[in-house]
Amino acid sequence: MYKDGKLITAGEKARLHSGFFGVRKYIPEKCEIGYTLFSVAWGYTEYLMDMRGLIVHTWPITHSNVAELLPNGNLLTHNDSDPSGWIEELRPDGSVAWRWEGNERLEIPNHHDFCRVDENEIVLLSRKEEPVIKGVYRKGLEPKFMKTDLVLRINRRGDILWEFSLSEHLDEICELAGLPLPIPYVYWDGKYFQPRGPADWAHTNTVEVLPSTPLGERDSRFKAGNILVSFRALDIIAIIDPDKNSIVWCYGLGILDGQHQPTMIDNGNILIFDNGTYRGYSIVREINPLTGKIVWEYMDKKNFFSPFRSGIQRLSNGNTLICECDAGHIFEVTPEKETVWDFYSPFVGQGLNHLGKRVHRATRYSPSYVEPLLKSRKDKIVGEVDRKGHPIKTYWELINLYQS
Repeated sequence: MYKDGKLITAGEKARLHSGFFGVRKYIPEKCEIGYTLFSVAWGYTEYLMDMRGLIVHTWPITHSNVAELLPNGNLLTHNDSDPSGWIEELRPDGSVAWRWEGNERLEIPNHHDFCRVDENEIVLLSRKEEPVIKGVYRKGLEPKFMKTDLVLRINRRGDILWEFSLSEHLDEICELAGLPLPIPYVYWDGKYFQPRGPADWAHTNTVEVLPSTPLGERDSRFKAGNILVSFRALDIIAIIDPDKNSIVWCYGLGILDGQHQPTMIDNGNILIFDNGTYRGYSIVREINPLTGKIVWEYMDKKNFFSPFRSGIQRLSNGNTLICECDAGHIFEVTPEKETVWDFYSPFVGQGLNHLGKRVHRATRYSPSYVEPLLKSRKDKIVGEVDRKGHPIKTYWELINLYQS
């Protein structure tokens, strides 16, 4: 949070609940019916779950926190390990269909996020180490080197088609967002503000290729194909125009606080999970990017807070799916902010240096979108019959029985 000339962040805080785990509320007639894909933060299993909490499919993953279900039933995911890692496509049985591990120039091939453009191309976040740029840090707080995020566009052959280094565009960020130099980083330890100089100076945590919207047709800053990114360490979101090779829009300084997963929705507005790391509570905000006006928001100061990670999705029925990471909490709210589906993850203790029950991100998919995956399963079904006593022969039939 940028306040009183300081760019403030804070540390982890416990977010616990005393109720049951699993699906705790479900009002079918008010929900967007489908399947929810979610990642236990940096865990080893990706889950696909129906509305009642039935896990219908899993994939073995490695230190992952985001994933995308593809139309063919495969899973696009990554290994977000530092300093190694990769981005990969997994078949339904977990075998690797494709993998990209970067090159020796990159410190991390892919971290935090990626966005599939089409069957052949992906936009993703990568990172390199480079010498400290004079003037970025206050004197005496300079790190040994800067960790600079890169936005890459690659193809299935592993060719880097386009590269955008954020440190080369810091002046654009400062001008558009009003960010001062040197950057006044401080850490709130609960009692004092501690000056700091983080090597990971932007900490980019989201990348999204903008869809076609009426706003983008009117204003080229928001046109389809531009790239929306989030700088958590700066409390700023921005849009990159690849054609101009420049940052053309920024928002958030003095408003956002450690935000995640900004996403442009059908009306051209941008939905953001504003974590509130220093503020002490989270807010989901929908903003008009032309005016900066907040047109919708969800908050609960006492019961809704994830200082780190998290995400959101605007569903086709107008509801919003919210992933409150640090509570392991996924829930769906209506435009009137009524909770109509509510889930707390029962999965804990996954992966090396695991993060407990945290769920980094969640995405809802329609039944028709998931159908090819479930029909591709070749499980041998034994000892199951339908309601008329006829043997169940396929996994698809079994899932339909359980959901009937």
